[in-house]
Amino acid sequence: MRQVLLLTGSEVKGQGEINLSELSKVLEQDSKTLDWSQFNELLLLVHKDRVEKPFFDRFFGECTIGSIADGVARFQLAALRLYGNFVFAYRKLSRAKEPDFSQLLAEVTADPYSVLQQYRERQPKLIDIDKIPRDLTPYIGYISAQAIPQDKESCTLLLTAAEEVAAGSEWQPYLAEIEYLSSPNALGPLLQIVGSYRGIHAEATVAHFQKFLSQSLDDLSAKEFEVSQVRKRGTNNQDIYLTWDCMDVYFATSMRKAWEYKDLFNFIDGLMETGTFDDLNLRFFDPTQAYTQNRINKGLVEALMLKRARCTVYSVQDTDTLGKDSELASTLAQGKPVIAYVPSVPVESRTAELAAEDPVTILERLRFVLYADEQFVNRLSDDDIDLVRQTNERLEDFSSKRIWISLPDEDLAEKFRQTLGNDLVSFCRLIADSERVIYDKRARTLKDSHPLGIQVNLASGVANGVLVVRTVDECANLLRRILLSDMDFDLEESTGMWFLREKISGCIYRVVTNDRKLNNSFWNFYLR
Repeated sequence: MRQVLLLTGSEVKGQGEINLSELSKVLEQDSKTLDWSQFNELLLLVHKDRVEKPFFDRFFGECTIGSIADGVARFQLAALRLYGNFVFAYRKLSRAKEPDFSQLLAEVTADPYSVLQQYRERQPKLIDIDKIPRDLTPYIGYISAQAIPQDKESCTLLLTAAEEVAAGSEWQPYLAEIEYLSSPNALGPLLQIVGSYRGIHAEATVAHFQKFLSQSLDDLSAKEFEVSQVRKRGTNNQDIYLTWDCMDVYFATSMRKAWEYKDLFNFIDGLMETGTFDDLNLRFFDPTQAYTQNRINKGLVEALMLKRARCTVYSVQDTDTLGKDSELASTLAQGKPVIAYVPSVPVESRTAELAAEDPVTILERLRFVLYADEQFVNRLSDDDIDLVRQTNERLEDFSSKRIWISLPDEDLAEKFRQTLGNDLVSFCRLIADSERVIYDKRARTLKDSHPLGIQVNLASGVANGVLVVRTVDECANLLRRILLSDMDFDLEESTGMWFLREKISGCIYRVVTNDRKLNNSFWNFYLR
């Protein structure tokens, strides 16, 4: 009776009217072969509807009494992928004749080799994007590049003030001129720039500062021009993305800081360089390569790419944002797979990366872990706490002396790194270890308890789960299987639930509840 329940999604009714003696005699013959007609006779014996031949052939085929459970499991695998409950799946599929039956199952019965051939037979892109180098990708961002015009505006005013006073003037008349030319809100930051310069160059005169400002303005103007050129390339790339006849993968992320652009560039580049997709002529939308000045148009472009792409790869970075989470939810709501890549942090190599970073970036990483890792301080020894406090003070001091946000001083940064020596490496190891803890926790949360971990397909009501991976190779292997319709699952039953668990990620991909009240209410209302 249990196999009948699993197959049809409903219990056997009127069990008192079933000839259990005759039924038992049949079921005792494990090796007895059943054909389509005999299988239907068995169903009628337990008051269940007959099935059409395509249904029997697909899920049971050369069936014996002993292998009925295997056929039921094959049906459940397909039902979980296609429908939100077994009752609806059984009614729909068991009554379908060819060619309708094959069309209903097309999504889960595609031949991976045939799909592979379709990819291989694709013609090359007529026009490809002009790839923007890693270190220039932050200029694509609205927030990450905004310091450049701000610095240029400040530099221009300070230079104007210097030109207004005599070349040999003392600092006091120059500061008075700055106050005269600036707004009250801008005065403090402008005086801080002057103070930072004088702190580094104690003997400098206003004339020296004027020369420095003139060179800085040239550098900032060159950087501003570089930003405009990168954004032109990004705008052109976006136009090219819009012309591609196919779109296979959408990469979703949130990028505010420069390192987030560079990290995503490294991830996508590393993913494509695994060789996993060399024979697929893959088309994918890379947000580090596209730019749209108008935020409305940007939203429309991304919505179109999400609609067209076969799946989304969601890159988990420092912060969850409305945009990135919306892209994840939108993909699942279409019934498409989402791979969430949560990097597994190798502490020693990450330590080396951090130690080579600009000190201001290291300070920002410290602020991030203090915010995101509640147990960070509790895990430290007394010596480590002293190291963090002292290094933080030095980083804050360095940051306060930074004259231009958008023009890092590499000479000053290198001197800072040499001054701290091994203490900086030890400090960065603490940060790297905390990042490891944070991302491990994010992976567990997204996999096991995050509210966005399961979303419902708006069209069908099927519950879809996020597939969490921790390495680039895992991501590449899973993505290839998704594109070739070659995913592999385990069927599991838990208390009141049935799951499909994807084997590479170990994550729940589909779920069906056995809660009677929820099932009845959900399906009475959802598809109306």
